[in-house]
Amino acid sequence: EECISSKSISDIRVVIHKIMKYQKDPSSFKFDLAKAQHDKEALQKKKLEEGKRKRYEGRMIRKAKREGRSDLEYYLRQGATVPTVEEIKQLKQMSPEEQMTAWKASDHSQHCMAYHLENGGCKRDRACAFLHVDAIGKNTFEETNEVAG
Repeated sequence: EECISSKSISDIRVVIHKIMKYQKDPSSFKFDLAKAQHDKEALQKKKLEEGKRKRYEGRMIRKAKREGRSDLEYYLRQGATVPTVEEIKQLKQMSPEEQMTAWKASDHSQHCMAYHLENGGCKRDRACAFLHVDAIGKNTFEETNEVAG
């Protein structure tokens, strides 16, 4: 869980070093009750947010059916475009009000604005109902890219 929630390679290295220390000296491990409680609460919150997302998706599919759309995911596709690195750089130079206006005007409304624009990312982390996907840049792999080998 700590590796998954890590925000950088150095955070993962810290976790790996901790594991290696525990392997060398198992008696050095101390169960942290407060951390276990925090993890349990975070998991419950994540499940709640995932449930909200599923209900939202269901509502949008029913709405498309009601309207007789052939593409049932029509409303789910709106705002699903992943922002580019260039767009994020431009947004970071704007005031918070301008950022919000530009974000809503773009096709990224399903993505977490805080994940891309705030220092340290989104405070809600994995419990956030919005999508947390890295911006598309020149080094980003896309499913449509061909891979040799």
